[in-house]
Amino acid sequence: MVEAAFNSISQFLSNLVASLVSLAKVAIRIRHATRLPNPQLPVCSVLGNGPSLTESLATQFDFIRQTEIVCVNNFAHAEAFTQLRPQDYVILDPNYFVFNEHTTDRDDIRKTLSVFLEKVDWPMTLFVPHFAKGTYLLGKIEQGNPLITVVYFNYTVLRGFKRLIYWLYAKGFGMPQAQTVIIAALALMINRKFKTIYLFGADTSWHEQIRLNDQNQLLIKQIHFYDKPKDLTHQPVYLDAQRQRTFSMAAQFLSLHKAFRGYEVLRDYADYQGVQIINASAKSYIDAFERQATSESITNE
Repeated sequence: MVEAAFNSISQFLSNLVASLVSLAKVAIRIRHATRLPNPQLPVCSVLGNGPSLTESLATQFDFIRQTEIVCVNNFAHAEAFTQLRPQDYVILDPNYFVFNEHTTDRDDIRKTLSVFLEKVDWPMTLFVPHFAKGTYLLGKIEQGNPLITVVYFNYTVLRGFKRLIYWLYAKGFGMPQAQTVIIAALALMINRKFKTIYLFGADTSWHEQIRLNDQNQLLIKQIHFYDKPKDLTHQPVYLDAQRQRTFSMAAQFLSLHKAFRGYEVLRDYADYQGVQIINASAKSYIDAFERQATSESITNE
């Protein structure tokens, strides 16, 4: 009984401190509050770039096209991009926002930019964090394609008492920690008040590709649905720009914990907002959301 009371007091104090810190961060960045466009349809599909999206596109392509489509990061590399003509696109990878005309090692970012400028011939909203404003990439997009509307969102990580934090989320003053771009995309779509959000291609199976070499370096093979498997190898995950130290196994699994915890936070926030999230990925380790069996035919009610 004493232990339970101690834990309760500790939790209260922890939430109190986190809430005060969150309010301080909001006060500093209040002018960056997110202003989101209204949804175009009552249902949206958030498409992750996991390998299982290949199967989902083969079996659920017609359904996905009937929804408002949200793509992320390097999805533009896939042929399906111009076939689906997504209304929304979310980029959170910070490498995009340090990219410039002198960058030589990020052909993937250069390819995404080229697709945006040369192939997007339909209206599309691009969601990026506010700290990306004024960067080379956004300048090229805003000047080079008037069909792409850029919306800057406030990526301020907020924690604390649920009622307070949910209110701050809803007002656009921040969001949960987005360990993956999918978390950011879901948070944005919850705030846009879609009735239902379907999630595809969210394998979240990176742990299957973790290796340790003889030098105790952590290696990961990053696999996306648009990749050519024969070109993929396990690569070190470096901590520093000099490429001397890799992530430890503990750090890597802590990162995975943050991702899965983020989905749990989003589940509770979606319930609070009256939004249903359905994980319809053909393969997924995410257990926070209601699952849609891949063998079932999805219909847009």
